[in-house]
Amino acid sequence: MKDQLDAHDLLEKLPAQVEAGEVYEVHSQETPVQFAAGALESIKSVETAGRALRVIREGRLGFATTSDMEDDTLLVQSALGAAEFGGPAPFSFPSQQPPTKVQCFDAAVEQLSENEMIAMGKEAIATIRAAHPHVQVFVNIAKTITNVRMRNTSGLAIKSRQTALSVDVEAQRSQEGDILFISDDISSQRRQDVDAGPLAAYIVERLRQVERPARATPGTMPVVFDRHALAALFLPLMMGLNGRYVLQGASPLGDKLGQAVFAPGFDLIDDTRLDFAPNASPYDDEGVPTSRKALIEGGVLQQFLYDLRTAGQAGTQSTGNGFRGGFFGGGWASQPAIVPGAWIVPPGERSLEQILAELDEALLVEDILGLGQGNIMAGEFSNNVAIGFLVRHGEIVGRVKNTMIAGNVYELLKDHLIAIADQAKQVYAWLQMPAIALDGVSVAC
Repeated sequence: MKDQLDAHDLLEKLPAQVEAGEVYEVHSQETPVQFAAGALESIKSVETAGRALRVIREGRLGFATTSDMEDDTLLVQSALGAAEFGGPAPFSFPSQQPPTKVQCFDAAVEQLSENEMIAMGKEAIATIRAAHPHVQVFVNIAKTITNVRMRNTSGLAIKSRQTALSVDVEAQRSQEGDILFISDDISSQRRQDVDAGPLAAYIVERLRQVERPARATPGTMPVVFDRHALAALFLPLMMGLNGRYVLQGASPLGDKLGQAVFAPGFDLIDDTRLDFAPNASPYDDEGVPTSRKALIEGGVLQQFLYDLRTAGQAGTQSTGNGFRGGFFGGGWASQPAIVPGAWIVPPGERSLEQILAELDEALLVEDILGLGQGNIMAGEFSNNVAIGFLVRHGEIVGRVKNTMIAGNVYELLKDHLIAIADQAKQVYAWLQMPAIALDGVSVAC
């Protein structure tokens, strides 16, 4: 971290009437490489530095940020002014605690050169175009090195250094009025986990399989959720298990702790200390040590996720899930909010191929359009199928088009769980889970 981030001690500048304070400083360097329509479009290096201050004054929370790392006067004044109108702060900033043991820095990511990143993108493009020369291929590769320092008036003083590397590959094909997008992505804090080759291979195979059209029978039928389609199931659960919505009385799970609300074979784990996972960290962005938590075990609801503020309101402890920017990002300039770590569904005993072979007819859905449609808080989803296949006795009949799937996550995962596959995949950086087969899903086409 730059010396200027170490030169100031904001906490000493706070007036005596401030009950508590917290300083969060960040310095990051990102190198994104972008290919558009098969050609290198841009490569650059973006450096970011900033400081955020939270104060508790007369029981109210004030928050302010600055990218001016030389003068803190306005930052302190802004935070004090915000506290006059801020919401209640029913919590204390944490004291120094032993860090969680988690690996989140890889020197191989830091040393990855721009030329190596370009070569990675070119190789993915060449693989796809060798099999499908008429598709347009887009690749985004980014590496980030982030340094964070956090201090508070409770004696906390921590530093962390993290790496991140991500690759996103997408193929676009326009044919007879049909515009098709097939994509795959991978993220990790470790270089060896990120390989564009399997992403390109998946896209090549799917481009071959989408050539055959098929039509599902409208009504209810088994649907196997795989890859990006799994988000349709777990976005409602992310909200239902969020302590903020529990406090508001909006979560359908709010009064069901200790109850069997899902099928006996369904487990869900939140792990913010999974080595090199995208969201892994020894501390959350409030200085609380992270942990591995069983949210659902044997179908029984075990606990909710909290940050400091919601934990204080609920009369419980933070689960170490307070991260800045929230689930959809926003970075250091946002206040901490409840964010899942890696959500893990333990693998089952049968392969995806075995599960499909046991079903007379089913839909295999790998990607959807319109994530977040429907009454998510109630557990409902309703999505158009972007990439889906009709499968009979384990054989892919063809791609389905103009098809919609809908259902209620809470009902399906309780009463209609068929099986969980034995191979987990990373989805949208925060889901680490296998395909899930559910019966009774509504299908319209």
